[in-house]
Amino acid sequence: MLLTYVLSSVARDDLLSIWAFTADRWDEDQADVYIDAIIVRFAWLTRNAGLWHERSELGDGIHSYPEESHVIIFRAVDAKLQIIRVPHASMDLDQHVP
Repeated sequence: MLLTYVLSSVARDDLLSIWAFTADRWDEDQADVYIDAIIVRFAWLTRNAGLWHERSELGDGIHSYPEESHVIIFRAVDAKLQIIRVPHASMDLDQHVP
């Protein structure tokens, strides 16, 4: 079981972009709700490793999990879940995962 998660700077930027798009398209309350759901999913993933989707085509130890219209890309490193990116599900992940 992983104890915590950490966000890469790129994942943090992804969340800011998701919030801005959602606030513009709907409203700030909806943006807050959507970002909160993604953050809750981060914590849930630390406790549910058996449900991760392996994504070896993206790199060694890379996993993903969908959350609404986005995909959480992550890896386990030193008992932490390292959140790498949170791209939109329609994006070509090969182009957006370092």
